[in-house]
Amino acid sequence: MRETEVLEFVIVPPYPRRHQIAASEAHFADFLKRRFRGYSFKVAGIAPVGADDDDSFHVIPVMSFLDDAGNMRMCEPPQPWIINEISEACREFTANKRRWLS
Repeated sequence: MRETEVLEFVIVPPYPRRHQIAASEAHFADFLKRRFRGYSFKVAGIAPVGADDDDSFHVIPVMSFLDDAGNMRMCEPPQPWIINEISEACREFTANKRRWLS
């Protein structure tokens, strides 16, 4: 991966599932790291913005980094397909939680 690629994502779980995801945060992040090698994931401790019945995971790319000189740099925006695949994997984890935790 190039230095300017997004390597970290913040996942905001849907409001109705926030407690379920928070309770298995380490397993959830590990599942995503194994599924998408080279990327890291953090689960947001905030509720998503939007309707309470919104069942979507929000995948937020971390778009900046510090270079060796301490200057802030912006990453290239990730391709839409990677955001979609990460979101789909998030839904898959919650749908098959027992499978991933065994």
